[in-house]
Amino acid sequence: MRNLRTRVIIAAVCVLGGVLALPAAGQAATNFGSRLQNEPSNSGECGMLGPCTIVSFIHPSDPNGDPYAGGAPVDGVITKFRIRAFPEGGTASATATFLVADIERPNPADEDTALAARTGIGPTLTIPEPPGIDTPTLEIGGRLPVRKGQHLGVDASPNLWATYNNSGDQFSYVFAPPLVEGAGKRGSTESTGELLIAGTIEPDADGDGFGDETQDRCPRQATTQGDCDDTKPVVENLKVEKGVATYSLSEAATVTLLLEKKLPGRRVGKSCVKQTPKNKTKKRCARFKQLAAFAGTGNAGGNTVSLPNGKKLKAGRYRLTLTARDVAGNETKATITFVVKKKKKRK
Repeated sequence: MRNLRTRVIIAAVCVLGGVLALPAAGQAATNFGSRLQNEPSNSGECGMLGPCTIVSFIHPSDPNGDPYAGGAPVDGVITKFRIRAFPEGGTASATATFLVADIERPNPADEDTALAARTGIGPTLTIPEPPGIDTPTLEIGGRLPVRKGQHLGVDASPNLWATYNNSGDQFSYVFAPPLVEGAGKRGSTESTGELLIAGTIEPDADGDGFGDETQDRCPRQATTQGDCDDTKPVVENLKVEKGVATYSLSEAATVTLLLEKKLPGRRVGKSCVKQTPKNKTKKRCARFKQLAAFAGTGNAGGNTVSLPNGKKLKAGRYRLTLTARDVAGNETKATITFVVKKKKKRK
């Protein structure tokens, strides 16, 4: 590998390139990475090293080819990967497994050394011998979450040609053996030219790991990638008998129950509060004192719940509020009142 002096200063690259790489206003998908305008011109980066990881650090950016080292310009999900590459002469095919990585130059003055950690792995593409003189751009779909600032890379077979070197620019780094996800950052002193790969990032508003433009028909609900579920659960037949609440649900849901006792009070402003010597002349009202609140899971169909100390409730009027929330976040409330009668004394 040739470790020649780069023509860019990283600080200036990040500032200038970061501005150029931002998507246009209102654009759903964002392309980043190489412009894929050049033919692969380097010998296989891995070569005698065996399989290796190549991570892009700098690439020319639109519209003028200015060097950019900012990585992904936005958070999201990479749904398309592109590459210009071919297998080394005499071999039928090569492979490239797309990935994202965190990469940095720990010493900005040392352009030969980088640290990188693989943070996610994408699809594997088999690279055939080009059918003609020009190397075509190959594309494959995928679904790989990416964070702003992370960089594209590939796990490459030893015979993969996928970089372009212009006067020895140190645009990418080679790691052999390949980087392993979860193993932390590892150093490389093997630099090479521009890695000819690019990707398309789609937003992921609900954080479900699916691109909102082509992979998720409901970007506001993480629980589904199909049509949105806006149907609230139906609560029926809520009643209390002998300290036990029964009810039925149209679908499984998380259920919370609030048990309150009705008590006399006095109206003070907009609130109904406990009577005191100071407010005893105020208008009478009914207030509710919370006795218990508890949560559980309700199944589709009939359900039974024993109320805390339900069989020991004193005579009086009570209110039970049930809130059912399904997996999509749709919520329904149902409230009933019931009376506990005073027990008759045995003669």
